[in-house]
Amino acid sequence: MSSNHQIIFSIILEFLNLNINFDIYSICNRINKIYSKFNFLNYLNYILQKTPNPYNIIYYAYIIRNTYLLRKILLFSNNIINNILNSEKININEVLMTIELNIFDIIRDYLKEKNDSYLLSNVFNEYFLNKNFFKNFYISTGFKDLDNIIKRINGGDLLIVAGRPSMGKTSFCLNIAKHVSDKYNLPVIIFSMEMSSSQILLKILGCVLDEDQDCINKSLNSEILNNFNKNYLKIIYSLKIFIDETVNLNIMQIYAKCKFLIKEYGSLGLIVIDYLQLMSSTSQTQNRVLEISEISRSLKCLAKELNIPIIAISQLNRNLESRINKKPLISDLRESGSIEQDADIIIFIYRDEVYETKNLLNKNIAEIIVSKHRNGPVGTINLYFFNNKSKFSDF
Repeated sequence: MSSNHQIIFSIILEFLNLNINFDIYSICNRINKIYSKFNFLNYLNYILQKTPNPYNIIYYAYIIRNTYLLRKILLFSNNIINNILNSEKININEVLMTIELNIFDIIRDYLKEKNDSYLLSNVFNEYFLNKNFFKNFYISTGFKDLDNIIKRINGGDLLIVAGRPSMGKTSFCLNIAKHVSDKYNLPVIIFSMEMSSSQILLKILGCVLDEDQDCINKSLNSEILNNFNKNYLKIIYSLKIFIDETVNLNIMQIYAKCKFLIKEYGSLGLIVIDYLQLMSSTSQTQNRVLEISEISRSLKCLAKELNIPIIAISQLNRNLESRINKKPLISDLRESGSIEQDADIIIFIYRDEVYETKNLLNKNIAEIIVSKHRNGPVGTINLYFFNNKSKFSDF
């Protein structure tokens, strides 16, 4: 029967190449002129009877696609089982990493349901006629002067916040996280690989309550809590801020945790990574610069795939400490790799009072330096920063 299929297909191709319309009778007539030994008309009618209804082609395509994904799951599951059974020494971390990579790959295939290519003229029309065409989700930082420079942080943007120790990087990001959760009523997740959840809590409380963190820490018991301003408590309990203090997270773990929250709450407003250099790589390379390059690129891809902005805190090289002018530059990004290329926005935090402790003119003033902005201008603004409260406010 396969040779008959080849004959029929060759005749169909012939008609197509000649740009001639055809049906079962024209195909049969053409075949009979060449092959007279076989009754192709009956055979073609038989094929047509067995052919599924073309109106259900989308449903059939879904069946094929789902079967393909199930086969991929079976294939990698069998490989995992065989590797476990046939290996004398099993590295559980490598096994789990392989499982995560394969699941990540399958989920990515499963989520690719839309066409990612747009004709420029259609993009232009849809952008003005249908504002939901790109699902243009964006957030503001909550700082007026900073928002005047960067305008907004779009879904899919990767924002790098960098600075030397004690500049207020974590506090700055927590202030933005609090603003996003409060203003947009959206969940925010903070991956804190350096600080514990209780430390993050104290910083957020200091910002919300406008109180010294040491005083809050000393008085944080049930009796004092009952005396807190009810408006403050209402704000605290309304904030949908999740804190994950797992150490050495890789991109697959972050992806899985974010997908869980999206499934649970419908969406996420912001993802904060504290900090980038504490993430682990999924590759086996011993070159830390290459690992950071992979991590930063993965974070950008994750932001774009989830259509959620990601703020990643980054360290700076200590070499700048030897300079007279200690204001950071993009070249100071530690193990920078491709951070500069992957980031949509790069912000440095610089406080002169860290170095000039006797200069009271710069006390509680932080310079927010926008050194890269893919979609707009760069510039520097000043904010007040009260370190004991972990609070930034407009200058």
